[in-house]
Amino acid sequence: MARVLLISTYEQGHQPLGVAAPAAALRSAGHAVSAFDLAVESVGSDQLQSAAAEADLIGISTPMHTAARLGVRIARQLEQMSGKIVFYGLAAGSLRDLGLGRAISGDTDLQLVALAKGEIASAVPVFDRDTRPVPDRSVLPGLERYASYRDAGGGSHLAGYVESTRGCAHRCTHCPLTPIYEGRLRLNGAETVLADIEQQVAAGAEHITFGDPDFLNAPDLAMHLLRSASKAHPGITFDATIKVEHLIEHQDVLPEMTTLGVTFITSAFESVDDRLLEILDKGHTAADLDLALELTAQAEIALRPTWLPFTPWTSAERYLGLLQFVETRRLVELTPPVQLGLRLLVPSDSPLVEPMREMDCLVAYDTDGLTWNWRHKDPRMDDLQAEVAALAERQTPFAQIKQAACRVLEAEPWPDVTTPHVHRPGLTEDWFC
Repeated sequence: MARVLLISTYEQGHQPLGVAAPAAALRSAGHAVSAFDLAVESVGSDQLQSAAAEADLIGISTPMHTAARLGVRIARQLEQMSGKIVFYGLAAGSLRDLGLGRAISGDTDLQLVALAKGEIASAVPVFDRDTRPVPDRSVLPGLERYASYRDAGGGSHLAGYVESTRGCAHRCTHCPLTPIYEGRLRLNGAETVLADIEQQVAAGAEHITFGDPDFLNAPDLAMHLLRSASKAHPGITFDATIKVEHLIEHQDVLPEMTTLGVTFITSAFESVDDRLLEILDKGHTAADLDLALELTAQAEIALRPTWLPFTPWTSAERYLGLLQFVETRRLVELTPPVQLGLRLLVPSDSPLVEPMREMDCLVAYDTDGLTWNWRHKDPRMDDLQAEVAALAERQTPFAQIKQAACRVLEAEPWPDVTTPHVHRPGLTEDWFC
């Protein structure tokens, strides 16, 4: 039996499935598991060092870029134990050459079990179709420590989180899943997901987030889960992330989703520039955005778009067009300021590295930042991005971001669109990568 310490640093504000799922697999295999979620737990250096010293294996969860950067900090505190450290998750590959520990990606739960048995880590992503045990959430702080759900009336509810699939059937070029999964999709199993919902409801959850990269990658499974969970727990609400193209392709299920308790959907709009959408391989056009808004409005589901506003391909005109779209479609209250200042992240394995190299916009790889630095051919765009990011960090209102954009880009401001405040359902923490 091995003693395994699992560490999460950030998982988008929810109780980390990146700890709960491998904890269940490890315990099912007879190993002892302890865990820290440093996003919500105050763990002193001495406590961390002591727990790490007692462990035979130290797993640091890196499901995204932010978690990877924070995970590197933890690994450096434990550098003398690097032989026991393994980074696992989507962003782990970029940490493989830092000399701070091993790194595994793909479907990592069973790989962690193999490492706990003393086997050698795979240098390439590993995928499997094995049935997973129900995630073990007993090793984590309670749901009250995480982001909650605010309903349309402003009421607060404990929120849970599940994933019905692993990977993604699509290959968006800026997405961290693409270099790892390359279009692969794995189902986690309806019984396992429903049992996970069950245990979170028992712990007080009144809302469940389906955190799949795209909930309608497997539409039959998605609707089965909604129907079953809604029947078992009347009154529970849900949200999910769904691609624009799937909102259109599967528009017939949206009204039923409403009756089953889906109150809002997050969708990666990314841009109002068709050329950029094609480069990102998003599968939708700018015209499709209005259709997606119309379909969800008809179904009485709030749609929360996410954006990728600053890329080497984004012109001043297109950035201003994005702001106009957000304002004229009355999306200001659904668009956190941070979304308007995001800059394209380019990990070492990104499919966009070569196109950007051909554009001669790459500067140098930032080892600490885990991304390629790049510059825009229009220096004003880089200046604006830095200013908007600073404004967003202070939660500056949209009107001031619009004002800054028009000033920096020397554009005439368009008339303000005044809309009455309407509270839209959502979570209390805005996620980012």
